[in-house]
Order: sequence, then structure tokens, then C-alpha cells
Amino acid sequence: MLKNSSWKLEDTNLANFGSKLDLDHRQQEGSLETAWNQPKSRVGKETGLWIWRVEDFRLVPVPNRQYGKFYQGDSYLLLRSTTRGNSDALIHHLHFWLGLDTSQDEAGTAAYKAVELDDYLGSTPVQHREVQHQESELFQSYFPRIVYLSGGVSSGFHHHDEQQPVTRLLQVHKPQALSTTHTRNAVVISEVPLSSDSLNSGDVFVLDTGDKIYQWQGQKSQGVEKAKAAEYIAQLISERDGKGETVIVEEQSGAHNGFWDVLGSHGPIKSAAEGEKSAERQIQQGSGQKRLFRLIHGNGDGLQFKEVEPRQSSFDSSHVFIFDVGHQVYTWVGRNAMGTDRASGLHYAQLYIQHSKLPAFTPITRVIEGGEDELFESSLEGWQGW
Repeated sequence: MLKNSSWKLEDTNLANFGSKLDLDHRQQEGSLETAWNQPKSRVGKETGLWIWRVEDFRLVPVPNRQYGKFYQGDSYLLLRSTTRGNSDALIHHLHFWLGLDTSQDEAGTAAYKAVELDDYLGSTPVQHREVQHQESELFQSYFPRIVYLSGGVSSGFHHHDEQQPVTRLLQVHKPQALSTTHTRNAVVISEVPLSSDSLNSGDVFVLDTGDKIYQWQGQKSQGVEKAKAAEYIAQLISERDGKGETVIVEEQSGAHNGFWDVLGSHGPIKSAAEGEKSAERQIQQGSGQKRLFRLIHGNGDGLQFKEVEPRQSSFDSSHVFIFDVGHQVYTWVGRNAMGTDRASGLHYAQLYIQHSKLPAFTPITRVIEGGEDELFESSLEGWQGW
């Protein structure tokens, strides 16, 4: 329990974060970042979606045709700029995405570049930390599907050019956790080991060999999984200028030696229950308990989070609050909070997660008073005081 607990920033790796020196440095670095600040750049100046991957501490633009595909050994930065209603004012959502196998250096670079871009845009964006398999509904809404690919820059693996396909096996799975959300038809597409041991009766699998793309359908797989697999295959063929043949393989048919030849064997298939259990281990959700904490800068006692009454009236424009809804942690920043607190919002939430022993992959979102998004507001529904 984190009630009235405290710690000192100098005892963490955030000791200098938020200082005037750090703020001045970030603003200078942000203005020099060519990923968004160069002649004719429209980043942050018009509606659109921009994605960069972290490579050797630099941001490298992701080609549009690869949007929605993420290497689990990498970290990414995304900016989504939209308008609301009849207003011409831009609303920015800034996400940094961390693959399960990304290095700490890449994750740190993505987080730091997110703060630089936030500074560049006048600290107006809603910030989100996204982790593989735990992405927010907003993040998922940007793509027809999300595909997780093995490898990454720091792991020593190379990113393959999608125009020169390599043989890979992907699992198409609809998680139980998404059945009650607005993304109820969403699926997770993940690269798995190229072996028959990866198959199970409850899911659909795509075996991509380049010239032939097999869609293997478990006998208990869902219709949405079959449909999303077909959409994904159609996209692959389109990206390859129409080259590629689709082959449907039903589990119960036991046919098509070409499929099994690529996998190397025709071993026993796991049950749907075994497949579900394995998949859900990677897609865990929090308990859903909601708690509210106010950030307090103690007089020599370090940083404190004080638990307060879970009411709307508890929010105060002069302070920063941590709103823990179980599966997601929000940092709410009052419009009159100190400038360093505005900039440090995500990092305070990370400290909260660390000291309250929440899962490290818990998604984080920073919102500024008056700029709350719909997902934040929906988290308040049914809560005491609303």
C-alpha cells in the first residue's frame, strides 16, 4: 500500500529530471531534432500520424507501409495530431511504445525524445507510455491491426525489408481481455517460433513463405480471427504488388504437405485451452481497483504521494495527481502546477508503479487539466463523487 509513502528523487535515476538545467537542455535539443523540426516539416502543424523507431539513440522514420508493425526488440515514438468538432485547434497524442525485449537504452531514448517533442509542442500533448500487449484502446485505434515481429536493433537481429519477405509464422489471437472493450473485434498478431509446437486448436496462424502464404485455422478458432488473418494476408500481397498465393489449411483436414514441410514436422496440436492459457500469460490485466493520490513536495522529506478521497472535488489545479485505475495509471496535472511537475508527469507515474509494485508494463498516460481525453473521462464513470 502506498498511503503517505515518500522517497527522494536524488535516490533515483531521475535526480536531475525537471531541473532548470534539464528543461533548458531539453528545449534546446528538441529544437535541434530533425525528426520533427526541419524545413517543410508538418509534424505537429497539421493532422496526421508520425512514427519513429529508436536506432542508436536516434529517431528513424518508419515507412508508412510498415505502420502497425512493431519489432518486440525495439522502442518507438508516435505522434497523432487531430482536431475536435468544428475547431481548427490541433489536439496531440504522444506515445512511446516499448517492445518486451527492448533495451533500457532504447526505452530511455524513446521516453526522453517524447519529452523533447512535448516541449517542442508547448507541453500540450497528452502523453502515453505503451507496452507491447498492453496498448491503450486509443493506440490500437490507429491501426487496422497490430503485428508484433521478432528481433530488433539492440538484440542483434536485423529488420527485414518487407519487399524481400522471410519465412515466419504468426499467431492471430483474440484476447479475452478485449472482449468487453470498444475494440471487441481486435486481435493480436504475434510472430511465434517456426514450429508445429506453436500451433493450437483455438487460433489461426499465418505461415508466410513469400510466394505462398498459408492460413492455418484451428478447429475452434473464431470467425474474427479468420477474418483478420485474411485481411493481414491481403495486405501482405498488396505490399508485394500482388505477388503471392493464399492457401487455406483447416486443422481437421490434415492436408497440404507444403505447410508441414516448411514447419519441419506434423506433431500433436495443443488444445484451444492450452493455447489460451499461453497467450493470456502475456496479456495480463490489473485488478481494476481505482485509487487517487496527490503529489506533495516535502520539506526535505522527498517526494510524497498522499492518498486522498476518491471524489471529483479532490482534484486541485495547483497539484499533480496519480489516478490508478488498476490496468492503467494516469498522471493528472493541474493547470497551475509547477512547470517541473508538468514536464515530469510520466516519470512520477513510473515512480508510483515502481514503489506500489504494480506490473512494470502498466500503461501510463499524462493529461493536463482541461485537456483530458475520452478514455480518462470514461475511467471516472461510476466512481464515487461522479
